[in-house]
Amino acid sequence: MSGRQQIALAFPRGAHQETFIHGVFRYAAEQGLNWSYTIAPEALALSVLDLVDWPGDGILAALNTLEESEYAAAMSPPVVNISSALPVSSVPRSMVDNVAVGRIAADHLVTRGLRNFAFYGLKDIEYSKRRWVGFTERLAESGFTATKHLATATFGFRGKVWLRQNQQLTAWLKTLEMPCGVFAVSDYRARHILDACHQVGLETPQQVAVLGVDNEHVICEHITPTLSSVARNDTLEGYRAADLLNRCMRGETPPEGDELVQPLEVVSRESTSAFAVGDPRLRKALEYLLDNMTDPVTVEELAEHVDVSRRWLEYAFRDALGETPYQYLQRQRLIRAKHLLTEERDAKVYRIAQRSGFSSVKQLSTAFQKAFGLTPGEYRKLHD
Repeated sequence: MSGRQQIALAFPRGAHQETFIHGVFRYAAEQGLNWSYTIAPEALALSVLDLVDWPGDGILAALNTLEESEYAAAMSPPVVNISSALPVSSVPRSMVDNVAVGRIAADHLVTRGLRNFAFYGLKDIEYSKRRWVGFTERLAESGFTATKHLATATFGFRGKVWLRQNQQLTAWLKTLEMPCGVFAVSDYRARHILDACHQVGLETPQQVAVLGVDNEHVICEHITPTLSSVARNDTLEGYRAADLLNRCMRGETPPEGDELVQPLEVVSRESTSAFAVGDPRLRKALEYLLDNMTDPVTVEELAEHVDVSRRWLEYAFRDALGETPYQYLQRQRLIRAKHLLTEERDAKVYRIAQRSGFSSVKQLSTAFQKAFGLTPGEYRKLHD
């Protein structure tokens, strides 16, 4: 094992950041690195601005302001930025792919049969801009557009900022055409939407379906309705950031551009559980498909279950969701397979195929590679 090296963790700590830290620990253990970690003794946040004359070896930092970015660039120990708040990083950066986050969010809301969409983001914050880009790109592919409301980020703000922002948010929500799918830039902002909907008498998810980012369990599981969220691959983010920092500490030239980590999936909960389709027969068909995802459901069986013709069912799906019943079910099965591949790492691929509704590993692999460009095994290894 190499000599001890001191690594500063200069970022706010919370639920998903703790999983990030586990990724850092895992990388150090696998590489046989003798890393020791500097954190704030009592507070849950440490900034590079707090590390004046710090005699350590490397820093993993969330650089959210220009002041922090400029300070990090002038520091002697190598710094890796893990924040996507700024458009350009002054030091090497490893972060989540925010455009992909937006695309996954849009895809989820579209599958609920919604036709009206909105985005609640942050002014002048790069990850908010990129999530909006991904969100609107994916919506455009299905022929939809979205409106947005941007709040001021609260880095360092005090006073009545939250009260003013809540008043602006409730006023905006009243202008939306219902039912509407609202994608919030974070779980914290999604929580504000749920609270604001309650204040003005809007029902969720029947009138406003709400989706956040980060899958913060303390937020998502302890509110009514429970909050759906785009889950980041926090462990892999930590692992990749630690690898980049280690390379920088060894004197290697960092890669050009940001290193991006793909998000995992939408963790679906009550806030997006309703199907926003007017025809009760189509709603019944959607519910039946999701309830029987692991069974070999045919379009004929589905049409018989809801007492309609196959032709009517095909047209209804295309009109409401932009795809056939088969395409819809196949995509939901692939989403489930991705979830199982990353969450149940010891499960055999043939069991994952069965539990996702595929008749064989070959059928899963063929569909998976066509949809994502890699095999289930390669996907699992990428997210290991």
